[in-house]
Amino acid sequence: MNEVFDSEHINVEYRKDDNIVLVVLKGKVIRDDFRTPMMHAADMVLRHSCRIMSVDFRADPVLNENDIIWSKKVLLSNLKKNGLETLILIDSSGLEIAGKCADFCEDRFKTIVCKSYEEGLKAANAGSSSDPAAEPGDNAGNDEFASMTREEALEYMGLKPDADIKEIDDRFWQMSKHYRGKDDPESVKKEDEISAIYDIASGRRDRRRQEQIMHDSEPMYFGRYKSDWKNIIHYNWKNVLLGIVVAVSAILVIVGVLTNTRSGCSIIVFGHMYLDDTYMREALVANNIKRPYIGVADIVVPNDQNIPMQEYGNETFNALFYTNPDVMISDKESYGYYFSTFKDLGPLYDRIMEGLTEEAKAGVVPVYMTEQEAVEYTNRLYMENGIGDEEIEDPSAFSDVPVLIGIEITDPEIATKLGVEAKWKSRTTTLVFGQCMNSTNDDQTVLVITTIINAAFA
Repeated sequence: MNEVFDSEHINVEYRKDDNIVLVVLKGKVIRDDFRTPMMHAADMVLRHSCRIMSVDFRADPVLNENDIIWSKKVLLSNLKKNGLETLILIDSSGLEIAGKCADFCEDRFKTIVCKSYEEGLKAANAGSSSDPAAEPGDNAGNDEFASMTREEALEYMGLKPDADIKEIDDRFWQMSKHYRGKDDPESVKKEDEISAIYDIASGRRDRRRQEQIMHDSEPMYFGRYKSDWKNIIHYNWKNVLLGIVVAVSAILVIVGVLTNTRSGCSIIVFGHMYLDDTYMREALVANNIKRPYIGVADIVVPNDQNIPMQEYGNETFNALFYTNPDVMISDKESYGYYFSTFKDLGPLYDRIMEGLTEEAKAGVVPVYMTEQEAVEYTNRLYMENGIGDEEIEDPSAFSDVPVLIGIEITDPEIATKLGVEAKWKSRTTTLVFGQCMNSTNDDQTVLVITTIINAAFA
Protein backbone atom coordinates (compact mmCIF):
# COMPACT_ATOMS: atom_id res chain seq x y z
CA MET A 1 0.00 0.00 0.00
CA ASN A 2 1.31 3.46 -0.93
CA GLU A 3 0.23 5.71 1.96
CA VAL A 4 0.30 9.39 0.93
CA PHE A 5 0.34 12.76 2.69
CA ASP A 6 0.19 15.45 0.01
CA SER A 7 0.28 19.23 0.33
CA GLU A 8 0.97 22.19 -1.92
CA HIS A 9 4.63 22.23 -0.93
CA ILE A 10 5.62 18.65 -0.05
CA ASN A 11 4.49 15.14 -0.96
CA VAL A 12 5.22 12.34 1.53
CA GLU A 13 4.62 8.78 0.39
CA TYR A 14 5.19 5.37 1.97
CA ARG A 15 6.06 2.85 -0.75
CA LYS A 16 5.25 -0.58 0.58
CA ASP A 17 6.97 -2.57 -2.16
CA ASP A 18 10.28 -0.86 -1.38
CA ASN A 19 9.57 -0.22 2.35
CA ILE A 20 10.72 3.39 1.85
CA VAL A 21 9.32 6.78 2.82
CA LEU A 22 9.73 9.16 -0.14
CA VAL A 23 9.62 12.92 0.44
CA VAL A 24 9.36 15.22 -2.60
CA LEU A 25 10.04 18.93 -1.99
CA LYS A 26 8.10 20.91 -4.62
CA GLY A 27 9.51 24.41 -4.16
CA LYS A 28 9.78 27.15 -1.56
CA VAL A 29 8.49 25.99 1.82
CA ILE A 30 8.73 27.47 5.33
CA ARG A 31 7.62 26.80 8.90
CA ASP A 32 4.52 24.65 9.37
CA ASP A 33 4.29 23.95 5.64
CA PHE A 34 7.68 22.22 5.97
CA ARG A 35 7.67 20.90 9.52
CA THR A 36 4.22 19.29 9.57
CA PRO A 37 4.81 17.08 6.49
CA MET A 38 8.31 16.16 7.71
CA MET A 39 6.93 15.01 11.07
CA HIS A 40 4.38 12.95 9.13
CA ALA A 41 7.34 11.39 7.32
CA ALA A 42 8.98 10.56 10.66
CA ASP A 43 5.70 9.00 11.83
CA MET A 44 5.56 6.85 8.70
CA VAL A 45 9.11 5.65 9.34
CA LEU A 46 8.09 4.50 12.81
CA ARG A 47 4.69 3.09 11.85
CA HIS A 48 6.02 1.00 8.97
CA SER A 49 9.43 0.16 10.51
CA CYS A 50 11.27 1.72 7.57
CA ARG A 51 15.05 1.76 7.53
CA ILE A 52 15.27 4.00 4.45
CA MET A 53 13.93 7.46 3.62
CA SER A 54 14.46 9.25 0.31
CA VAL A 55 14.26 13.04 -0.12
CA ASP A 56 13.90 14.46 -3.65
CA PHE A 57 15.49 17.92 -4.11
CA ARG A 58 15.18 18.07 -7.91
CA ALA A 59 12.60 20.89 -7.84
CA ASP A 60 15.34 23.14 -6.35
CA PRO A 61 13.45 23.90 -3.10
CA VAL A 62 14.10 26.92 -0.91
CA LEU A 63 14.17 26.29 2.86
CA ASN A 64 14.23 28.82 5.67
CA GLU A 65 17.41 28.78 7.77
CA ASN A 66 15.36 28.29 10.94
CA ASP A 67 13.75 25.22 9.39
CA ILE A 68 17.19 23.82 8.58
CA ILE A 69 18.24 24.32 12.20
CA TRP A 70 15.00 22.66 13.33
CA SER A 71 15.78 19.72 11.06
CA LYS A 72 19.21 19.29 12.65
CA LYS A 73 17.98 19.54 16.24
CA VAL A 74 14.52 17.94 16.10
CA LEU A 75 13.75 16.05 12.89
CA LEU A 76 16.96 14.01 12.65
CA SER A 77 16.70 12.89 16.27
CA ASN A 78 13.12 11.75 15.71
CA LEU A 79 14.07 9.85 12.56
CA LYS A 80 16.95 8.15 14.34
CA LYS A 81 14.79 7.16 17.30
CA ASN A 82 12.13 5.86 14.92
CA GLY A 83 14.60 3.42 13.37
CA LEU A 84 15.85 5.17 10.22
CA GLU A 85 19.28 3.96 9.07
CA THR A 86 19.73 5.15 5.47
CA LEU A 87 18.94 8.54 3.91
CA ILE A 88 18.81 8.89 0.11
CA LEU A 89 19.17 12.44 -1.25
CA ILE A 90 18.04 12.83 -4.87
CA ASP A 91 19.82 15.72 -6.58
CA SER A 92 20.54 15.90 -10.30
CA SER A 93 22.01 19.44 -10.33
CA GLY A 94 24.51 19.61 -7.46
CA LEU A 95 22.26 21.89 -5.39
CA GLU A 96 23.68 23.64 -2.34
CA ILE A 97 20.73 22.64 -0.13
CA ALA A 98 21.27 18.95 -0.90
CA GLY A 99 24.95 19.31 -0.06
CA LYS A 100 24.13 20.94 3.27
CA CYS A 101 21.69 18.17 4.08
CA ALA A 102 24.29 15.51 3.26
CA ASP A 103 26.87 17.21 5.47
CA PHE A 104 24.77 17.29 8.63
CA CYS A 105 23.16 13.88 8.07
CA GLU A 106 26.23 11.78 7.39
CA ASP A 107 27.14 11.39 11.07
CA ARG A 108 23.69 10.01 11.88
CA PHE A 109 22.72 7.92 8.85
CA LYS A 110 24.22 6.13 5.91
CA THR A 111 23.77 8.97 3.41
CA ILE A 112 23.49 8.38 -0.34
CA VAL A 113 23.45 11.25 -2.88
CA CYS A 114 22.19 10.19 -6.31
CA LYS A 115 20.37 11.47 -9.41
CA SER A 116 17.21 9.36 -9.28
CA TYR A 117 15.00 7.34 -6.94
CA GLU A 118 15.91 4.09 -8.72
CA GLU A 119 19.63 4.77 -8.43
CA GLY A 120 19.32 5.51 -4.73
CA LEU A 121 17.21 2.43 -4.08
CA LYS A 122 19.77 0.22 -5.82
CA ALA A 123 22.63 1.72 -3.80
CA ALA A 124 20.73 1.36 -0.52
CA ASN A 125 19.81 -2.26 -1.15
CA ALA A 126 23.37 -3.09 -2.19
CA GLY A 127 24.56 -2.12 1.28
CA SER A 128 21.68 -3.53 3.32
CA SER A 129 22.04 -6.34 5.81
CA SER A 130 21.55 -9.84 4.48
CA ASP A 131 20.77 -11.24 7.89
CA PRO A 132 17.19 -12.57 7.63
CA ALA A 133 16.76 -12.31 11.39
CA ALA A 134 17.35 -8.57 11.44
CA GLU A 135 14.14 -6.60 11.92
CA PRO A 136 13.55 -3.26 10.17
CA GLY A 137 13.88 -0.36 12.60
CA ASP A 138 15.44 -2.54 15.31
CA ASN A 139 19.08 -1.48 14.87
CA ALA A 140 19.58 -4.33 12.44
CA GLY A 141 23.01 -3.04 11.54
CA ASN A 142 24.27 -3.47 15.11
CA ASP A 143 24.34 -7.05 16.38
CA GLU A 144 24.66 -5.93 20.01
CA PHE A 145 21.40 -3.99 19.92
CA ALA A 146 19.56 -6.30 17.52
CA SER A 147 19.85 -9.21 19.96
CA MET A 148 19.54 -7.23 23.19
CA THR A 149 16.65 -8.08 25.50
CA ARG A 150 14.63 -5.60 27.52
CA GLU A 151 16.22 -6.89 30.73
CA GLU A 152 19.70 -6.30 29.30
CA ALA A 153 18.72 -2.79 28.21
CA LEU A 154 17.45 -1.98 31.71
CA GLU A 155 20.68 -3.31 33.19
CA TYR A 156 22.67 -1.11 30.78
CA MET A 157 20.69 1.88 32.07
CA GLY A 158 21.36 0.87 35.68
CA LEU A 159 17.71 0.12 36.41
CA LYS A 160 15.97 -2.80 38.07
CA PRO A 161 14.03 -5.32 35.94
CA ASP A 162 10.71 -4.00 37.32
CA ALA A 163 11.46 -0.32 36.54
CA ASP A 164 8.40 1.61 35.37
CA ILE A 165 8.23 3.95 32.39
CA LYS A 166 8.76 7.08 34.52
CA GLU A 167 12.02 5.68 35.89
CA ILE A 168 13.09 4.73 32.37
CA ASP A 169 12.23 8.20 31.00
CA ASP A 170 14.08 9.92 33.86
CA ARG A 171 17.16 7.75 33.42
CA PHE A 172 17.15 8.31 29.65
CA TRP A 173 17.08 12.07 30.20
CA GLN A 174 19.98 11.90 32.67
CA MET A 175 22.10 9.72 30.38
CA SER A 176 21.51 11.71 27.18
CA LYS A 177 21.49 15.32 28.38
CA HIS A 178 25.28 15.61 28.19
CA TYR A 179 25.29 14.68 24.49
CA ARG A 180 22.06 16.28 23.21
CA GLY A 181 22.51 19.05 20.64
CA LYS A 182 26.26 18.47 20.14
CA ASP A 183 27.54 17.94 16.59
CA ASP A 184 30.80 16.07 17.25
CA PRO A 185 30.75 12.45 16.03
CA GLU A 186 31.40 10.93 19.46
CA SER A 187 28.46 12.75 21.06
CA VAL A 188 26.17 11.87 18.14
CA LYS A 189 27.22 8.20 18.37
CA LYS A 190 26.68 8.13 22.14
CA GLU A 191 23.26 9.81 21.89
CA ASP A 192 22.20 7.32 19.22
CA GLU A 193 23.39 4.42 21.38
CA ILE A 194 21.44 5.65 24.40
CA SER A 195 18.35 6.20 22.23
CA ALA A 196 18.60 2.65 20.91
CA ILE A 197 18.87 1.27 24.44
CA TYR A 198 15.89 3.37 25.54
CA ASP A 199 13.90 2.09 22.55
CA ILE A 200 14.40 -1.47 23.83
CA ALA A 201 14.02 -0.75 27.56
CA SER A 202 10.76 1.18 27.05
CA GLY A 203 9.31 -1.71 25.05
CA ARG A 204 8.85 0.34 21.86
CA ARG A 205 10.90 -2.03 19.75
CA ASP A 206 8.94 -5.07 20.89
CA ARG A 207 5.64 -3.25 20.35
CA ARG A 208 6.66 -2.44 16.76
CA ARG A 209 7.44 -6.07 16.13
CA GLN A 210 4.11 -7.15 17.56
CA GLU A 211 2.24 -4.49 15.59
CA GLN A 212 3.91 -5.68 12.39
CA ILE A 213 2.86 -9.26 13.12
CA MET A 214 -0.71 -8.12 13.76
CA HIS A 215 -0.67 -5.96 10.63
CA ASP A 216 0.44 -8.87 8.46
CA SER A 217 -2.35 -11.04 9.88
CA GLU A 218 -5.12 -8.53 9.08
CA PRO A 219 -7.73 -9.20 6.40
CA MET A 220 -7.15 -7.54 3.02
CA TYR A 221 -9.72 -5.55 1.05
CA PHE A 222 -9.08 -4.72 -2.60
CA GLY A 223 -5.41 -5.64 -2.20
CA ARG A 224 -4.77 -3.59 0.96
CA TYR A 225 -4.71 -4.41 4.65
CA LYS A 226 -7.49 -3.13 6.92
CA SER A 227 -5.21 -0.71 8.83
CA ASP A 228 -3.80 0.59 5.53
CA TRP A 229 -7.29 1.69 4.53
CA LYS A 230 -7.55 3.51 7.86
CA ASN A 231 -4.33 5.36 7.03
CA ILE A 232 -5.66 6.35 3.61
CA ILE A 233 -8.75 7.84 5.23
CA HIS A 234 -6.60 9.57 7.85
CA TYR A 235 -4.20 11.20 5.40
CA ASN A 236 -6.94 12.37 3.02
CA TRP A 237 -9.19 13.63 5.81
CA LYS A 238 -8.71 17.31 5.15
CA ASN A 239 -9.11 16.98 1.40
CA VAL A 240 -12.47 15.26 1.89
CA LEU A 241 -13.85 17.34 4.76
CA LEU A 242 -12.22 20.73 4.22
CA GLY A 243 -14.60 23.41 5.40
CA ILE A 244 -16.59 21.24 7.84
CA VAL A 245 -15.60 23.10 11.00
CA VAL A 246 -17.59 21.01 13.43
CA ALA A 247 -15.87 17.79 12.37
CA VAL A 248 -12.44 19.35 12.63
CA SER A 249 -13.23 20.72 16.10
CA ALA A 250 -14.44 17.32 17.27
CA ILE A 251 -11.23 15.68 16.11
CA LEU A 252 -9.12 18.31 17.88
CA VAL A 253 -11.04 17.80 21.11
CA ILE A 254 -10.55 14.03 21.01
CA VAL A 255 -6.86 14.30 20.16
CA GLY A 256 -6.34 17.00 22.78
CA VAL A 257 -8.07 15.05 25.55
CA LEU A 258 -6.18 11.84 24.76
CA THR A 259 -2.88 13.68 24.56
CA ASN A 260 -3.55 15.61 27.74
CA THR A 261 -4.07 12.39 29.72
CA ARG A 262 -0.59 11.22 28.74
CA SER A 263 1.17 14.55 29.29
CA GLY A 264 2.87 16.02 32.29
CA CYS A 265 1.24 19.39 31.57
CA SER A 266 -0.99 21.04 28.98
CA ILE A 267 -0.62 24.55 27.53
CA ILE A 268 -2.66 26.60 25.04
CA VAL A 269 -0.79 29.24 23.03
CA PHE A 270 -3.12 31.53 21.10
CA GLY A 271 -2.80 34.73 19.11
CA HIS A 272 -1.69 35.78 15.64
CA MET A 273 1.81 34.32 15.75
CA TYR A 274 4.15 31.63 14.56
CA LEU A 275 5.37 29.30 17.29
CA ASP A 276 8.32 26.93 17.42
CA ASP A 277 7.67 25.26 20.78
CA THR A 278 11.08 23.51 20.94
CA TYR A 279 12.59 25.91 23.49
CA MET A 280 9.53 25.85 25.78
CA ARG A 281 9.29 22.08 25.57
CA GLU A 282 12.98 21.55 26.35
CA ALA A 283 12.78 23.91 29.34
CA LEU A 284 9.80 22.00 30.76
CA VAL A 285 11.41 18.61 30.22
CA ALA A 286 14.62 19.85 31.84
CA ASN A 287 12.52 20.69 34.90
CA ASN A 288 11.21 17.09 35.04
CA ILE A 289 7.87 17.82 33.34
CA LYS A 290 7.56 14.86 30.99
CA ARG A 291 5.85 14.96 27.59
CA PRO A 292 4.45 18.53 27.82
CA TYR A 293 1.54 19.15 25.45
CA ILE A 294 1.52 22.57 23.74
CA GLY A 295 -1.48 23.34 21.53
CA VAL A 296 -1.56 26.38 19.23
CA ALA A 297 -4.50 28.37 17.83
CA ASP A 298 -4.06 31.17 15.28
CA ILE A 299 -6.38 33.94 16.53
CA VAL A 300 -6.64 37.26 14.68
CA VAL A 301 -8.05 39.76 17.20
CA PRO A 302 -8.53 42.59 16.46
CA ASN A 303 -8.30 42.22 12.69
CA ASP A 304 -7.52 45.84 11.95
CA GLN A 305 -4.75 45.12 9.40
CA ASN A 306 -6.81 43.12 6.88
CA ILE A 307 -5.05 39.86 7.81
CA PRO A 308 -6.26 36.70 6.05
CA MET A 309 -7.83 34.74 8.89
CA GLN A 310 -7.11 31.09 9.56
CA GLU A 311 -10.38 29.28 8.93
CA TYR A 312 -10.31 27.18 12.05
CA GLY A 313 -8.65 29.58 14.52
CA ASN A 314 -11.57 30.04 16.92
CA GLU A 315 -12.69 26.42 16.60
CA THR A 316 -9.15 25.22 17.32
CA PHE A 317 -9.05 27.38 20.44
CA ASN A 318 -12.43 26.09 21.62
CA ALA A 319 -11.34 22.49 21.12
CA LEU A 320 -8.05 23.03 22.96
CA PHE A 321 -9.82 24.86 25.79
CA TYR A 322 -11.87 21.79 26.66
CA THR A 323 -8.71 19.71 27.17
CA ASN A 324 -8.49 21.57 30.54
CA PRO A 325 -4.99 23.07 30.10
CA ASP A 326 -2.91 24.21 33.06
CA VAL A 327 -1.62 27.40 31.44
CA MET A 328 -2.77 29.77 28.69
CA ILE A 329 -0.29 31.96 26.80
CA SER A 330 -1.72 34.79 24.71
CA ASP A 331 -0.42 37.69 22.69
CA LYS A 332 -1.30 41.16 23.97
CA GLU A 333 -4.15 41.64 21.51
CA SER A 334 -6.11 38.45 22.14
CA TYR A 335 -6.46 38.04 25.89
CA GLY A 336 -9.14 40.72 26.23
CA TYR A 337 -11.47 38.92 23.83
CA TYR A 338 -10.97 35.66 25.76
CA PHE A 339 -11.17 37.26 29.21
CA SER A 340 -13.79 34.79 30.45
CA THR A 341 -11.51 31.80 29.82
CA PHE A 342 -8.88 33.07 32.26
CA LYS A 343 -8.90 32.34 35.97
CA ASP A 344 -8.02 35.07 38.46
CA LEU A 345 -4.28 34.61 38.93
CA GLY A 346 -4.25 36.79 42.05
CA PRO A 347 -4.14 33.89 44.58
CA LEU A 348 -1.05 32.49 42.82
CA TYR A 349 0.75 35.76 42.09
CA ASP A 350 3.06 35.75 45.13
CA ARG A 351 4.04 32.12 44.57
CA ILE A 352 4.85 32.84 40.93
CA MET A 353 6.96 35.88 41.77
CA GLU A 354 8.83 33.91 44.45
CA GLY A 355 9.67 31.28 41.85
CA LEU A 356 11.08 33.75 39.32
CA THR A 357 14.72 34.78 39.05
CA GLU A 358 15.63 38.43 39.62
CA GLU A 359 16.14 38.93 35.87
CA ALA A 360 12.70 37.45 35.16
CA LYS A 361 10.99 39.58 37.82
CA ALA A 362 12.43 42.72 36.25
CA GLY A 363 11.10 41.75 32.82
CA VAL A 364 7.46 41.02 33.62
CA VAL A 365 4.43 43.04 34.69
CA PRO A 366 0.99 41.99 36.01
CA VAL A 367 -1.96 42.42 33.63
CA TYR A 368 -5.32 43.44 35.11
CA MET A 369 -8.73 43.73 33.50
CA THR A 370 -12.29 44.16 34.73
CA GLU A 371 -15.36 42.39 33.41
CA GLN A 372 -16.68 45.78 32.26
CA GLU A 373 -13.51 46.44 30.23
CA ALA A 374 -13.72 42.99 28.68
CA VAL A 375 -17.34 43.57 27.62
CA GLU A 376 -16.52 47.01 26.21
CA TYR A 377 -13.61 45.53 24.24
CA THR A 378 -15.78 42.73 22.85
CA ASN A 379 -18.60 45.15 21.98
CA ARG A 380 -16.14 47.33 20.06
CA LEU A 381 -14.90 44.34 18.07
CA TYR A 382 -18.46 43.27 17.28
CA MET A 383 -19.42 46.76 16.04
CA GLU A 384 -16.26 47.11 13.94
CA ASN A 385 -17.01 43.79 12.26
CA GLY A 386 -20.74 44.43 11.73
CA ILE A 387 -22.03 41.76 14.11
CA GLY A 388 -25.71 42.20 15.04
CA ASP A 389 -26.92 44.36 17.91
CA GLU A 390 -28.23 41.28 19.72
CA GLU A 391 -24.60 40.41 20.60
CA ILE A 392 -23.93 43.80 22.24
CA GLU A 393 -24.07 43.72 26.06
CA ASP A 394 -24.46 46.48 28.66
CA PRO A 395 -21.05 46.94 30.42
CA SER A 396 -22.71 48.46 33.51
CA ALA A 397 -24.24 45.06 34.29
CA PHE A 398 -20.78 43.61 34.91
CA SER A 399 -18.20 43.99 37.68
CA ASP A 400 -15.70 46.85 37.69
CA VAL A 401 -13.31 45.03 40.07
CA PRO A 402 -9.88 44.44 38.41
CA VAL A 403 -8.91 40.79 37.91
CA LEU A 404 -5.32 39.64 37.48
CA ILE A 405 -5.42 38.06 34.01
CA GLY A 406 -1.77 37.08 33.92
CA ILE A 407 1.92 37.94 33.84
CA GLU A 408 3.21 39.74 30.74
CA ILE A 409 6.67 39.53 29.19
CA THR A 410 7.00 43.00 27.71
CA ASP A 411 10.16 42.56 25.61
CA PRO A 412 9.40 41.22 22.09
CA GLU A 413 12.97 39.87 21.83
CA ILE A 414 12.34 37.65 24.87
CA ALA A 415 9.15 36.41 23.21
CA THR A 416 11.21 35.60 20.13
CA LYS A 417 13.61 33.57 22.29
CA LEU A 418 10.63 31.45 23.33
CA GLY A 419 9.99 30.66 19.66
CA VAL A 420 7.28 33.27 19.03
CA GLU A 421 7.16 35.52 15.99
CA ALA A 422 4.28 37.88 15.20
CA LYS A 423 2.30 37.36 12.01
CA TRP A 424 1.03 40.94 12.14
CA LYS A 425 2.07 43.26 9.32
CA SER A 426 3.21 46.05 11.66
CA ARG A 427 2.85 44.88 15.24
CA THR A 428 5.24 43.12 17.60
CA THR A 429 4.16 40.40 19.98
CA THR A 430 4.48 40.24 23.74
CA LEU A 431 3.22 37.31 25.79
CA VAL A 432 0.71 37.07 28.63
CA PHE A 433 0.84 33.94 30.86
CA GLY A 434 -2.31 33.01 32.76
CA GLN A 435 -4.26 30.13 34.28
CA CYS A 436 -7.11 28.47 32.39
CA MET A 437 -10.57 28.75 33.93
CA ASN A 438 -10.84 24.95 33.85
CA SER A 439 -7.51 24.34 35.60
CA THR A 440 -7.67 22.53 38.94
CA ASN A 441 -3.93 22.13 39.58
CA ASP A 442 -2.51 25.35 41.02
CA ASP A 443 0.90 23.79 41.76
CA GLN A 444 1.26 22.72 38.13
CA THR A 445 0.25 26.18 36.88
CA VAL A 446 2.87 27.86 39.07
CA LEU A 447 5.56 25.39 38.01
CA VAL A 448 4.85 25.73 34.28
CA ILE A 449 4.69 29.55 34.29
CA THR A 450 7.85 30.02 36.36
CA THR A 451 9.76 27.40 34.37
CA ILE A 452 9.03 28.97 30.97
CA ILE A 453 9.53 32.60 32.08
CA ASN A 454 12.80 31.79 33.89
CA ALA A 455 14.05 29.97 30.77
CA ALA A 456 13.21 33.02 28.67
CA PHE A 457 15.43 35.24 30.79
CA ALA A 458 18.21 32.73 31.36
